[in-house]
Amino acid sequence: MNATKEKMQLQLPRRLQGVAPTLIRQIFERALPESINFGLGEPDLPTPQFMREAAARIALEEQNGYTNHAGLLPLREKIAEQYPHLKLQPNQICVTVGSQEAMTAAFMAIVDDGDEVLIPNPSFPAYENCVKISGGEPVFYRLPAEKDFAFDIEEFKQKITSKTKVAVVISPSNPTGKIFTPEDLGQISEVLQDTGIYLISDEIYSDLYFTPDAPRSASEFYERTIIVSGLSKSLSMTGWRLGWVASSQTDVVKAALTLHGFLAVCTSTISQKASLLGWTKEAEESKRDAREIYKRRGEFLIDLMQKELGLRGTAPEGAFYTMVDVRHLGDDLALAEKFLQNRVITVPGAAFGTEAKGFLRVSFCNTEERMTEGVRRMKEALEK
Repeated sequence: MNATKEKMQLQLPRRLQGVAPTLIRQIFERALPESINFGLGEPDLPTPQFMREAAARIALEEQNGYTNHAGLLPLREKIAEQYPHLKLQPNQICVTVGSQEAMTAAFMAIVDDGDEVLIPNPSFPAYENCVKISGGEPVFYRLPAEKDFAFDIEEFKQKITSKTKVAVVISPSNPTGKIFTPEDLGQISEVLQDTGIYLISDEIYSDLYFTPDAPRSASEFYERTIIVSGLSKSLSMTGWRLGWVASSQTDVVKAALTLHGFLAVCTSTISQKASLLGWTKEAEESKRDAREIYKRRGEFLIDLMQKELGLRGTAPEGAFYTMVDVRHLGDDLALAEKFLQNRVITVPGAAFGTEAKGFLRVSFCNTEERMTEGVRRMKEALEK
């Protein structure tokens, strides 16, 4: 009987073998009550009041049935305006259930069995799993820790082979907060020109930057760019699940749209309607305020950790993370575990790739009061 049951157990298809919940998720699920969350990849600021009020009114007063699979036409027109250099048409945009679906759909639209995909090391771990789900082979190009995780064109070039189908850039980066400069993007474009390789550009943090100028989109430099983005980070709308795929590569968007139609039918109608306010004057003011708040918090936390713990954090150029160097303290996984037991959540660099080993990704999506208490608990854990 037992032998029969074993034969009846599900045998995962090859594309799902080796795909498991990320180390980030495993750490969060083990966190103790009342933990200080430095692992958060989510804004703690509230969604702007005017957008919440709009969503409430829409839910109460309007009929909210299915929309077009690709999303509301006025919303796709708003998204197109964000990339004026591309002169996008509505059929070159697909509104998705957050940028995570956009990312997955983009890979599945392009990648075939055995195709290689270049991914930054370190990077958001979902990328490796999305490539595997698509049947592709992840190949990692280093963002060297000794250069504070800056882009290295020679490292990128040497990883390209005849099997390379897609390359990925994330700017601003999760987990490092680094921004790909115009020079970086120009070098990538020059290397990829005439290769037929697609470039997936994750721009979900593009409105959260601390540099004098906003990050440039890779699509300004390379024609075969697929943009993955959304409003989750810039307007604290993570649970609203509003993202998009946008590209001049119409065939890729069309394929992603087909997948989206079967997976989700359409993105929440209420979220789509409320998101039409995401390009208003009020929204731009909210984005600017968020940038100022996170910049101030990041500077506060990095300075505090240096003074209280003697730990150096990288200076982020965007997003809301700093990479804290703990190599002299031992294994980053063991250290994250020690902090976790003292009710502080951090994410070991190992979760993001081998290049981040010996670092912790620390988020500053907390008030100064909470961050001060978190650093106090970290110090207490180190002194035990």
